[in-house]
Amino acid sequence: MKFVNDAKVAARMAFDIIDSVPDVNPNSPGAPMNKETLRGEYRFDRVNFSYPSNKIQVLKNFTCTFEAGKTTAFVGPSGSGKSTII
Repeated sequence: MKFVNDAKVAARMAFDIIDSVPDVNPNSPGAPMNKETLRGEYRFDRVNFSYPSNKIQVLKNFTCTFEAGKTTAFVGPSGSGKSTII
């Protein structure tokens, strides 16, 4: 069954990435960035987005600020723009 083998390969590749150790230790004193000193935010301001293939507008004047240290969750139906934002 090709599908099962493909799924196993894809899962192994995903776990290899998850289990990998980064080259830079973010907690080391000389790290270029560490979570205690890193500050900033991402801001979307009146963003519009349509998929070129079907011209369906997914985001219309989307505005949102993602603050440092905060957790954000996206929920919504399929095709509502969650993956596009991420």
